[in-house]
Amino acid sequence: MWEVCFPTGTQDKNNHSDMEFMEELLEGIERENIPAPAPIEQRWSASSSSLMSPAYGSDPKGLHSWVGIIHYLPSDDKYQREYITESFTGRYCNLMRGIGQHYSATSHWAKLEIPSSIFQIADLRVFMKQRFPVDLFNRARQRFDPKSILSNRIVDMAFGKSSSNGDGK
Repeated sequence: MWEVCFPTGTQDKNNHSDMEFMEELLEGIERENIPAPAPIEQRWSASSSSLMSPAYGSDPKGLHSWVGIIHYLPSDDKYQREYITESFTGRYCNLMRGIGQHYSATSHWAKLEIPSSIFQIADLRVFMKQRFPVDLFNRARQRFDPKSILSNRIVDMAFGKSSSNGDGK
């Protein structure tokens, strides 16, 4: 499963980006002939005060939509499972990622998929720096986890390795 989150107005006044996103996703699935299983999960939450939350928002009445796409592997056939996985991580996730750019959608940083190229790593780092307070996060990582026990290579790819000066290099 891969899930993204994006703002959709407030609890009192939804800007309808939640439904526009879903319409674009469904149109893309049909246009690209992607064998997308149903259901596509959609849920809503209030804004979070956590700076590292995909649902971060300064308005306490802020509304965020979460959209999750699912990857099923019903077959025991190795090659069919590889094809399904490639279709999901490639075509389906790329479609949702492309649509999500217009809506400032982001996946939860702790649920990131491993980028498949150096260019995707660079794009991911740029996006993370625009979306999250990466320098502040890396300073906290260095202070509270100086040996990087709670880190992994995906977190390091997204945010850089924490360092004593907080530069994330």
